[in-house]
Amino acid sequence: MRSYLKIRGDRVEEVTGEVVREQPLTVYVNGERFLTLLCSPMRLESLVIGYLWMEKIIQELDDVTALAVSPVDGRADVTLRTPVVLPTERILTSGCGGGITFRIDHRLFPRLQSRLRVRPQDLSLRMKDLFAAAVHYQESRGIHGAALADSEHLLVVAEDVGRHNAIDRVKGEALLRGIPTEDRILLSTGRVSSEMLLKAARMGVPIVASRTSPTEMAVALAEQLNVTVCGYVRPDSLNVYAGHGVVMAVTASTPGD
Repeated sequence: MRSYLKIRGDRVEEVTGEVVREQPLTVYVNGERFLTLLCSPMRLESLVIGYLWMEKIIQELDDVTALAVSPVDGRADVTLRTPVVLPTERILTSGCGGGITFRIDHRLFPRLQSRLRVRPQDLSLRMKDLFAAAVHYQESRGIHGAALADSEHLLVVAEDVGRHNAIDRVKGEALLRGIPTEDRILLSTGRVSSEMLLKAARMGVPIVASRTSPTEMAVALAEQLNVTVCGYVRPDSLNVYAGHGVVMAVTASTPGD
C-alpha cells in the first residue's frame, strides 16, 4: 500500500491504495546467465517455466530437474536434464516494458489445424470472467490479465505488468498443472501484437480474443497460421480480424440492407 495525492478539479486528497509492483528477475539456466525479465513479483515459477517453453529452451516440464526462485534476490536458477545452447539473438518486442524474445520467425510454427468454434456471446462471457478473476487488476488497475479457456470456463488465469509475461505465465501454469493448451481460447486484456500471436500459435491455441486491438502484423501472422483473432470484445459486440473460429448466429448485413 502507498499514499498518493488524488486531484479532482480544485480538490486535493491524500489517499492510500495499491500501486502495481514490478521487479527485475534474472534467469540462470544450468548456471549460465540467460536474461533479465521485468515482471510482477508473484508466482514467478510459472513465468520462468512458461518463458523457457515459449523460447524452446524446454519442450516439457520434465526437462527441468530443479527450479529455485528468490524474489528477494531477483534471481531464478533453472537446472535442466541436459545441456542446452542458449539463443543469443535478442529481439526487442512491442510488449509493455520492452519484452525480449529470441524466436519470432513464423516459419518455426506449423499452420494450426483446429475445428474449434465459439459463439460471440461465449467470448464475451469469458472476457467478463477474466476481469472478475483478475484480482490484482481490481486492486491497482495497472496490470494485464490473460486466461486459457474453453467455451464454458476459464482454465488458467494469470496477471503481470507485461501482457506478454501474462501469456508466458498462462503456459507455465498450464504445464505445472498438467492442463493441455491445444484447441483452447486465449484471452488477453492487452493489445495482441505479433509476438503474442506467435506465443498463442506455439501453444496450439486457435482462437485469441482481446479487450483491445491486434496489430496489423499480428493479423497477417494469424492468417498464415490459421488463428482466429478477435478484438474489442464487449458484452454485445466484437471484431473478427482473421480466421473462422467464431460462429455467427446471424448473417452479417450488407450495404443497402
